[in-house]
Amino acid sequence: MGLHHPRSTGERRTLLRRSGRPNWFRSLSISIYLLELVGASAITALGCVACNFMQVGWSRSAPLWFAGYLLVYNADRLYLDPADRLNTPMRFNWSLRLRSGRTSLVWLSGAIVAIWPLLTGRSWLLVPLAVVFGTLCFYSRPLPGGRFRLKDLPYLKSLLAPATIALSLVSWPALESGNVPRWKEWLVFLWVFLLLTINALVFDYRDIAGDKLTGIRTIPVLLGPRWTGGLLAILSGIVVILSIALSWLRLAAPLMTIALTLGCAVLLFSLRGRMSPTPLSVLADLLLFLPAAVEWLGR
Repeated sequence: MGLHHPRSTGERRTLLRRSGRPNWFRSLSISIYLLELVGASAITALGCVACNFMQVGWSRSAPLWFAGYLLVYNADRLYLDPADRLNTPMRFNWSLRLRSGRTSLVWLSGAIVAIWPLLTGRSWLLVPLAVVFGTLCFYSRPLPGGRFRLKDLPYLKSLLAPATIALSLVSWPALESGNVPRWKEWLVFLWVFLLLTINALVFDYRDIAGDKLTGIRTIPVLLGPRWTGGLLAILSGIVVILSIALSWLRLAAPLMTIALTLGCAVLLFSLRGRMSPTPLSVLADLLLFLPAAVEWLGR
């Protein structure tokens, strides 16, 4: 039996368009994710939820959260880490293709970080922001004249990003609004910090093989896959308990506890299933979107 050929030029064009759609959509989705736009959106959404819990405004901070995340992470990704080839093969393979996009995002987000404080009458923020971003530039890059990187700090690497981001999302807006940290602010801070720590530990769990090979000492490298899974289960349980407390205090909707219980369960199950790096990374970031989704549904 011979091969069937389209009977007209129109049919050929239709088939070509249909065959090209998945590849075009896949490339766009991968680019959006690898350029850290999803991560920046997740962090910004989580910050807005935290501010709602504390009953402080987030509109003046959100652009800096979004642009700051894009600036730090895309500037960091411009430097190829030796472990990337093994830990995140897709990001490594796409590094040259996305380099111009990363560079553009670095310049654009840097401009937003520099201009936004001036537009909102907070020019005093420029100095601390410059210090923070200047320091974080050496997360994967060696310090000038040496070989030390921030991610080489033993075991603290797993907690550095969660602590820095939690301070930006919770402590900074609270202090800027004139609120002295009380039990409510501390509760929200701990809740946000643990969510971010779970996210970070999942990424470090994903990177155990490459980090071991290159000598990066993270908490998952120290504990190994099995005990890291146990630690993540404990942290997930604490997040659920804190969510119950937030609901009891009427700071969060009861649905928050249910959503985070299911989200953490799916994430823990995915670790057992030996999911490939990119889908696992997406799941870890989706966990950070859940609180904002619950807040939106509760309106």
